[in-house]
Amino acid sequence: MKKKLTIKDIAKELNVSISTVSKALNDSHEIAEATKKRIQAYAKEFKYKPNFNALSLKNKKTKTIAVLIPNMLKYIYAQVFNGIEQVANEAGYKIITCVSNEKTSKEIEILEMLSNGSIDGFIISPALETNINKDYLHFDNVIEEGFPIVMFDRVPKELDCDKVMIKDHKATFNAVEHLKNTGCKNIAFVSTHKKLDSTKKRKKG
Repeated sequence: MKKKLTIKDIAKELNVSISTVSKALNDSHEIAEATKKRIQAYAKEFKYKPNFNALSLKNKKTKTIAVLIPNMLKYIYAQVFNGIEQVANEAGYKIITCVSNEKTSKEIEILEMLSNGSIDGFIISPALETNINKDYLHFDNVIEEGFPIVMFDRVPKELDCDKVMIKDHKATFNAVEHLKNTGCKNIAFVSTHKKLDSTKKRKKG
């Protein structure tokens, strides 16, 4: 395998300091224009690529967010992901999409894998299994470590984190009220998971 070109290699080849190479590649005004262009041309010719892992460690920012959803089949998750990606791109962030397949064990695996500095935070809709069993310890552990989490859709009230919520009871009540006002008399409530707190609130509404 061909050795990857580093800033150190460029500095040695062009007989300049590592700091000068770094500044040139970041288009700094602190060095002479001729030196900057010479370094940038060399880097381009020999296909230099920055080490983003090293940059992340230095800056303590990866500019990456993990979005963890229970499954890929529900229309709501496709819509939410589309919105997250649009806003994240505008802010200069990248998105990693993870799927728990409604399993707590998969959530734990994903959180352990990514909460080591690989990303800046999580946006999560918890798995069905997690919600039913109220098994939130893995989320608590990550939050206690100071790792940012934003919950949406299936939002456990027990967790102390940022949340994006709707008023399930009020929203469903308003929907039925609208149907009633338009002349509907036989209204059915259809749901997939009766044990979810959100489903119970919607049914009550």
